[in-house]
Amino acid sequence: MRLITKTSIALLGLAALAPAALADGREPGSVLFYPAVQSQLGNVGVFNVVSVTNTNRAGSGETDVHFEYVNVSTSGSPFLFANCDISDRVETLTPADTLSVLTSCHNGGGGATEGYLVVSAMNPAEIDTYWSFNHLIGSEQVVTAGGGMYSLNALPFNAIGAQGTDTDLDNDGRRDFDGAEYEGIADELYIDSYVGVLGGNLVLLSLTGGEYLTNVSFIIYNDDEFQLSATYAFSCWTSTPLADISGFFTDLGLKTTVNDERELDITCDGLGDVETGWAIVRPTTALSITSPNISNPAVLGALVNDENPQFQNGRLLWESVAKQLNGSFPN
Repeated sequence: MRLITKTSIALLGLAALAPAALADGREPGSVLFYPAVQSQLGNVGVFNVVSVTNTNRAGSGETDVHFEYVNVSTSGSPFLFANCDISDRVETLTPADTLSVLTSCHNGGGGATEGYLVVSAMNPAEIDTYWSFNHLIGSEQVVTAGGGMYSLNALPFNAIGAQGTDTDLDNDGRRDFDGAEYEGIADELYIDSYVGVLGGNLVLLSLTGGEYLTNVSFIIYNDDEFQLSATYAFSCWTSTPLADISGFFTDLGLKTTVNDERELDITCDGLGDVETGWAIVRPTTALSITSPNISNPAVLGALVNDENPQFQNGRLLWESVAKQLNGSFPN
């Protein structure tokens, strides 16, 4: 009888972190998105540190950075799908400066909150003026009382205009990812691989339609190129167990499909032990009760697993070359 040990599964958990440790070709930007942020003041079990760095080393390379924590909670209104409240503050980065903050102290949302964070470059010589300053990089580190730890890079977006120019071209107070103010957002996202037995949460945030209900379709492939499908809907931001989206994201579900009997072999005997797959995440429609629906909304995403200290990891989703130009923040 073949034995799959806890050590073997633990090694899989470490392997799931590997893609986040590789160079991914990202460049500094004027806006950074941190897709999954927790803030729980007084809870020693949550230690979430966010860092942002100014890579401009010139003497005149100072910038303000606007932190906007989007704190998400369930809505009590039948007309809203979720409450997405913003708590903000402004910090200053001098040339070659780096700033690290504990979210539980820095986020003024109060209480136990989760959601995402947006950090935007602002002109330090003007009031409330976003500007082109493509020099920001950042990441976050999550540590739990159980000793688990992982790091997740921020998602950077370049301003289109020349350095030092204002970015709010239409004076609406928003950062528009329309190819004129800032670069567009990926048309679709990719989960490059997942191991069914490990689980994890899919983090998605919508930048089109405000608190609309965003519909997402999934094209799922197992380890033998067998195609499956699923759909999911969320509002504003979600961190949802993969198993709640589709049984095909679980080991048991994948075992019901035609699969490669040699993958994934973790006992080195030439026979597969656990099931794997990959998926395309395709945003389809942002639905509203009172306004026109919007096709092909802009969505960002990540995969995190911070429930079990043994398997903690986090990584960004891959992105298509094709872009959507209908994203904005706040929206």
